[in-house]
Amino acid sequence: MAWLGVALAAGGAVTGFLLAGGRWAIAGAVIGAVTGSFAPALYDRMRDHGALRDLLRSTVEPAPGTGWARLLDPRREVVRFTGREVELAALTAWCDSDAGGRLRLVTGPGGVGKTRLAVELAERMRRRGWWCERVADGQEDRAIAALRGLTRQPALLVVDDAETRIGLRVMLTSLACGVGARVRVLLLARSAGDWWDQLGAGQPAVWEITQTAKIAELELTAELAADLTDADVIARAVTAFARELNVPERAVQLTGGSGAGGSGAGDRRVLDLHAAALVALLHAPGPGPVRVDIGSVLAELLRHESRLWDDGARVHHLLQGPGGLTEPMARQLVAVGCLLGAATEEEARLLAGRVPGVPASVRVARWLRDLYPPRPGETDWLGSLRPGRLAELHTVRELAAAPGLARSCLRDLDDRQAKRAVTLLAHACTDEPEAERLLSQAIPDVAGLAGGVDAPLETLIAIYNAIPHPSVVLAEAAVRLAERITAALPVTADPEQRAFWLSNLGGWCSALARPAEALPPVQQAVTIRRGLAAANPDRYRPGLARSLTTLAGVLARLDRTAEAAAARSESAELGRAQPGRPEDDE
Repeated sequence: MAWLGVALAAGGAVTGFLLAGGRWAIAGAVIGAVTGSFAPALYDRMRDHGALRDLLRSTVEPAPGTGWARLLDPRREVVRFTGREVELAALTAWCDSDAGGRLRLVTGPGGVGKTRLAVELAERMRRRGWWCERVADGQEDRAIAALRGLTRQPALLVVDDAETRIGLRVMLTSLACGVGARVRVLLLARSAGDWWDQLGAGQPAVWEITQTAKIAELELTAELAADLTDADVIARAVTAFARELNVPERAVQLTGGSGAGGSGAGDRRVLDLHAAALVALLHAPGPGPVRVDIGSVLAELLRHESRLWDDGARVHHLLQGPGGLTEPMARQLVAVGCLLGAATEEEARLLAGRVPGVPASVRVARWLRDLYPPRPGETDWLGSLRPGRLAELHTVRELAAAPGLARSCLRDLDDRQAKRAVTLLAHACTDEPEAERLLSQAIPDVAGLAGGVDAPLETLIAIYNAIPHPSVVLAEAAVRLAERITAALPVTADPEQRAFWLSNLGGWCSALARPAEALPPVQQAVTIRRGLAAANPDRYRPGLARSLTTLAGVLARLDRTAEAAAARSESAELGRAQPGRPEDDE
């Protein structure tokens, strides 16, 4: 077995290099040599340990990709962490204390710094001996089991875009039981809506940890720190990006929006400020400060990024000849890649055919992959433009400018593509006015999309959760999705879960001024929740109060004023008995 010791020594060096960027290669070699002397006894254990490590690696989110915009990815930590010390201290204390529960939620709009805060927390906890990972999309259900099969040390798992994660309920079930001991799960989401209320339905242990987490929810605003101005944030980003790009630093003068001089404290999201710094450095050299319009800075960055698209297309010989791509086609192809992605090379080949005038093409697929490759360990064949807000901006603008492209891209989707497309467009609604119209009309509507896929229940719920709330434009889509979800619930479904969806269905119908259609499901929800509240008042009384509020609104629309008043009075009485003001489910 001497050969095995030599192999393990070399393997230790290689592993150290790959996993730690080369700095620990020598230490890896030493470890390999030492373990080599024990090779006969340890070989089977190491093989099992390696399998567990591979299992865990397959559940974690890999490192960021390439392109100019890659410098803005918070996971690269190109810009030193700035501000958010209060929030960071609160999360660190939560990790250290058993009293705060195992789950936390951080919410805020895209680009406000949620991911960067989580990255910094993970880095600091890692230095204190914690195992910290980001959970990849689709791997939530097995992440904790994979982690605990490999290590028993304290661990932090971060789940981004938590509102769209299909396996989150399973993950939180594991977290709430014994296997989740000494594990902390940090959820990042743009808001806490219906998806949050669904998590604990039918699972008392999960309900308890979500209630604790909701009380301690951190809602991030644009302000990083009271004494930190926008100009300060930009200056620090300029220094970091200039070092990364090996270019001279430039002074930046912001224009557009409030506080155009850039002296205001915290009135713009950190992503926009960092983008302004990057755009200034990509600007042609010249005297004086670079003027950057904060309102269009992401669009300006996309213009720089598009040069990489054109250069790559030339390398792949895609622009030559009568059948070559045009620059508008190239922009549309990148947008389609952002919107739908591709799990395999064949899917990527067919992806090109969704752009009018472009045939399905392996060469186009490989060009897109060269531009935005999948991250190491990522299961998809094709990566995407990042950060997310940049992909959202580019995709929405390309689809809005070309109705034919939108129609082609948003039909005949499988469940993975449907979830991804709806999630991107829904996230874009906050910043891009055209996104909501695309969701409701160009799909041609979300309900039609969901109705056209043979999606599992979890995927339907993820699509529903992506719909912005409240939204009159998307109410019809929400009704049809809620109908499908309610019908798809198994007969063994937890009563609270069924009541939740019945109440939501009725609430959306009421929002569409269809009270006669809304009444039956809301009445069923009230009946179910009355029974549950009788058995467990503390847990189910708030849900009953919400359903009664919804029922009161429906009855009022039907001119059944006395019954509406009674329902409203009962809801108010429940609200006084239970701290917190009841809100509608819908």
